[in-house]
Amino acid sequence: MVPTHHYAGIRGNCLVIPRRHYENVFDIPDDLGNGFFRATRRLAQAMRSAFGCEGISTRQHNGPAGDQDVWHYHLHVFPRYPNDRLHAGPKTPYTAAERIAAAARLRAALR
Repeated sequence: MVPTHHYAGIRGNCLVIPRRHYENVFDIPDDLGNGFFRATRRLAQAMRSAFGCEGISTRQHNGPAGDQDVWHYHLHVFPRYPNDRLHAGPKTPYTAAERIAAAARLRAALR
């Protein structure tokens, strides 16, 4: 899923989300781990192909002290570029056209 916002102008960030509800990493059953990792790796490879990024970052938050603010487990996957300042930039809304374009590029790379 392409979120409704991006950070520091880095477009193409995605979320990997299990179909069933799990509040955070403490609730996920062990047998979900391999499939979730495979999906994350497949998405990372598609990002590299679709966006020409040089790296990938993942981020996941658990519990209030861990900055969790959405109470359903999800993993952020970011395409990364040299000196992109991912963590220094603000959240910026995507336009509908930007989301559609990013999703189309990823979909093509996933095929």
